[in-house]
Amino acid sequence: MTNATTPTHRTVRGLIAGLVAAIPMGALTMMLGLAVGLGFVEPLRLIASALLGEAALNGAFPVLLGLMLHMATGALLGALYAWIVRPAASTPAAGIVYGLGVWAVAALVQGAAAPLLAQNLPGWIFALAHLVYGLSLAALLRR
Repeated sequence: MTNATTPTHRTVRGLIAGLVAAIPMGALTMMLGLAVGLGFVEPLRLIASALLGEAALNGAFPVLLGLMLHMATGALLGALYAWIVRPAASTPAAGIVYGLGVWAVAALVQGAAAPLLAQNLPGWIFALAHLVYGLSLAALLRR
């Protein structure tokens, strides 16, 4: 087993790639949210609403909390991808399947976990953002 294939190495690579892939996903979500009439940081507030409820709709703290939750989730899902998909198989198609799979699971649970997010962020933005995440993740972990 080479250093590049150890469980620790794969996990760390996945965490970092997931963190980086969460950036274009978040940026796209915020720009598209703004385009459809949400505030620029509203998607971050909506993420924070999973923990804070309606209190997330005001103040600066929910924006920071939403950003932290988004980035941490991206990192953890990146580690999961790195465990599921070997670097040589990390193709755009694998990224699309993974991103849309994550979207499908998130869409199923978000109504209960973050109803404000489910009610206020258009589903097509949520799906497209996860597609971008999956593609970015696949590109970052490809060898």
